[in-house]
Amino acid sequence: MNVPKDAKRQEIKNRIAAAQARNQKRPGADLMESVSTKAVEAKDNFTAFARQHPVATVAGGVAIGVLVSALFKNSPTRKAGRIAGAKAAGLAAIGSEIAVAFAQQVMETASEAKQASADKLEDIGDAVGDTARRLKREANYRSGNAGDAARTTARDVGKTIARSFRRN
Repeated sequence: MNVPKDAKRQEIKNRIAAAQARNQKRPGADLMESVSTKAVEAKDNFTAFARQHPVATVAGGVAIGVLVSALFKNSPTRKAGRIAGAKAAGLAAIGSEIAVAFAQQVMETASEAKQASADKLEDIGDAVGDTARRLKREANYRSGNAGDAARTTARDVGKTIARSFRRN
């Protein structure tokens, strides 16, 4: 009686081996194993990320929950979103008004600085012109004096030469 049991066992083992061989030849078997392996890797990666970044994980979960809740028409998240949107629009309007006022103030300050610079340049130009005119007057005066002195000296030299020729 042992022989038939052993033969039956061997037959079952052969069938199992044949089934495994057929399963390995099927393209879907590799795909299932690949998907299974990828799912385990994704779970391990997510678990590692959650351990390293718990705050980001919680924030992401809350964000996903808010998004899912917003999909439903009467959800409190959607109502809160409408209220927050209205407040954000109001704050944006106030912020833009402040920005425009600041820009105007900057432009006015720049215009005042431009005018002050122009006034200062005008004052410097006037001072340079006044100094140039004074130096010109002084130069004319001194050149006139030098010319007079040269004429006087030439006249005196001429007289001295004439006198010395007369004496000789």
